[in-house]
Amino acid sequence: MPPQRAAPLVFVVDPAGGAEAAPAMSYRAAAVAGQRLLAAELSARLGRLGAAVLPLRAVDGPRPPPFHWGRWFAAQARHALEAADAGVDAIGYAGAGSLALLGDAALDALLSPVRGEAVANNRFSADAWVAAGDTDRVLAALEACDSDNAAPRALETLGFHVRDLGGEPFSRFDVDTPLDLALLRLATRLPTTRRLDGRVSGYLEMARLPGDRPLEVPHLARLGDVIRDRTAELVVAGRVPSATLGHLETETACRVRAFVEERGMRSARTARPRSFLARWLERLGPADLVGELSRLGDAVVLDSRVVMAALAGTSDGAAWPPPEERFASDFGDATPIATVWLRELTAAAAGASAPILLGGHALVSDGLRVIVEAAWLGR
Repeated sequence: MPPQRAAPLVFVVDPAGGAEAAPAMSYRAAAVAGQRLLAAELSARLGRLGAAVLPLRAVDGPRPPPFHWGRWFAAQARHALEAADAGVDAIGYAGAGSLALLGDAALDALLSPVRGEAVANNRFSADAWVAAGDTDRVLAALEACDSDNAAPRALETLGFHVRDLGGEPFSRFDVDTPLDLALLRLATRLPTTRRLDGRVSGYLEMARLPGDRPLEVPHLARLGDVIRDRTAELVVAGRVPSATLGHLETETACRVRAFVEERGMRSARTARPRSFLARWLERLGPADLVGELSRLGDAVVLDSRVVMAALAGTSDGAAWPPPEERFASDFGDATPIATVWLRELTAAAAGASAPILLGGHALVSDGLRVIVEAAWLGR
């Protein structure tokens, strides 16, 4: 960071409220416990790089529909700035599970905007960013954002130059779910990823999901077989970044069939999410969709959140099936799912002829990179 400037003040989300609302043995509790450890590790890393760090306590329990990220963040940030002893000319934000695999050099770059610049891990759908300049104007612009993902675009509209770290390895990897934790655990076995704090790595090894299952990526061995097979075809669908598509084209032996839908949907909050796969599910049913995907390839990786958003008519997760149901679906567990279409989709995927892995944005972005590298290493 430039030595002549005051250290940036970075707010890191503390998801403690979610843990209090989740049953002890549940998918959601596993996710929140992992996020709390990751938030503590990220805060320590940011501090070592020279940033001042403050926690942002998450909203207790499920977020009601009126929840507005910009008003929530701006109120806490203004209160902290008023209490600061010295002037602060750079402020930032990071989600609890963000940047878990980002290297120290890239993390330092995040903390190094010049005045009038913002640096984000993903310009179109950010999980972490730092902006240098008039903090009052920054907070006024962010106060209008109903999603944290939209912050860089709001700052760009304000006149800030946005530097995107999306090309850095694992910059988009954000832990929101137990499946993301399973991917993180898998990543720790790769030679190219950074070493995690001992408390985090210990939790990844010890954590158990309902049914006493460890944090393991479903269908991993079968996915690896397809990735290494020149005669096979891998189907990927959802918010797949162009960088990940390029990686798949060069680093897999198989052919790749991609259906790219609704990238940046969380930052485009005024638009109704639309999905060809969701329309197929509505018209012909979950089992028919799974059958068609199975016929198109030898393995399928599907961003099910795009389908959820399209069926709900909004990218606001509060209108989707509850977190416990979404997380159970990622592991092929239809038992706790009350939402009929999601239960049917999960059961059909679990019984499909081809391995079908369901998940969110982390899965179809940097998670795919982790799976591909693990396939070649036989992990």
